[in-house]
Amino acid sequence: MKKHVTVIIGVLFGMVFLLSSSAFAQAKAFAFVDFQKFATESKKAQVEQSRFGDLVRQKREDLEKRKKEIDRLQEELQKQGPMLKEDTRNQKIKEIGIKEMEFKLAERDAQSQLQNEQRDAEQVLQQDIKKIINAIRQEKNLTIVFNSMALLSADDALDITEEVIKRYDALAGGKPAAAKPAPAAGPAKPAPAAAPAKPAPPAAKPTR
Repeated sequence: MKKHVTVIIGVLFGMVFLLSSSAFAQAKAFAFVDFQKFATESKKAQVEQSRFGDLVRQKREDLEKRKKEIDRLQEELQKQGPMLKEDTRNQKIKEIGIKEMEFKLAERDAQSQLQNEQRDAEQVLQQDIKKIINAIRQEKNLTIVFNSMALLSADDALDITEEVIKRYDALAGGKPAAAKPAPAAGPAKPAPAAAPAKPAPPAAKPTR
């Protein structure tokens, strides 16, 4: 009985080894992309990040300018209020109220615009990256491409981040550059007419 059990265990170990070997053989069908590396090394991604950062700074500077103007008017009102006529003081209070309303509207518009810009940029990025990864997956006959954030450990040979960066940076305006059409062939030129054959020179007369 023990002998049979030993044989069965040996067979099971052999099956596990074969399955492990098969899984290892299929490991080449997997790859992963490191998106943190992509964000820091892709020139196109850095340009997009810089553009969005410039827009954020522009909106912030505009809001700060508006806020300083409101603070200035409020300070003037505090200093000059007791000396101002009631109509003048009421006019300044009204002006401050209008400025505060404009500030709130500008703040809301800036927040909405930045959110829309970020959402649109992320959608375009996702579409472009998905197309690139799908193309690489088909070319390399990969089964699955993972996000490196979901992996605990993986062989660096399965990392296709560099190739994704290279293809993404090669995109023009978010779309692959269109191939230039080959120039249309013109009508075939007729072959030049053969030059007429020159007559043979007269034969020399025999000398006597």
